[in-house]
Amino acid sequence: MKKYIAIIITVIMLMASNLWAAGSCVESVEAWTGGFVTVRLACTGDSANGSIPTITISTDTMNLIKGTHYLYQVKAYPTSGGTAPDAADVTVLMNGADLLGGKGVNLIHATATYDTLPYSSFMSTYRYPAINGALTVAVANQATVSANYTIELIFVRE
Repeated sequence: MKKYIAIIITVIMLMASNLWAAGSCVESVEAWTGGFVTVRLACTGDSANGSIPTITISTDTMNLIKGTHYLYQVKAYPTSGGTAPDAADVTVLMNGADLLGGKGVNLIHATATYDTLPYSSFMSTYRYPAINGALTVAVANQATVSANYTIELIFVRE
């Protein structure tokens, strides 16, 4: 009986440590006079491989911007006082399309702030897409464990 209890406790501890290891992002929102809205994602990479899960922008934030705002700019920078990230790629998806049109490659940098405007690969031009669907943000190729970086999505009112 003691053997089974020890096994159960060990399994629970292993499962819990895997849950703690997952990377994460904390969303915060600032609405500015003039119609600008900044969605800030303060991210910490996984303690095993540096990754973060795909982030879905919250329902409250979507209620604030959907149908009334356009994506204006996306910025990324290492979080002050944190572990520097690898150069990494950012995608912002809406209705299955990358609103950055591939311009999010190497948007995350170890020491600098980089930004980009939304881009249409089809039209080969920068543009400001209207927000009419759910938004997700994904990061690829960031492998520094426990790296700290911030991604900002800036929206402007129509």
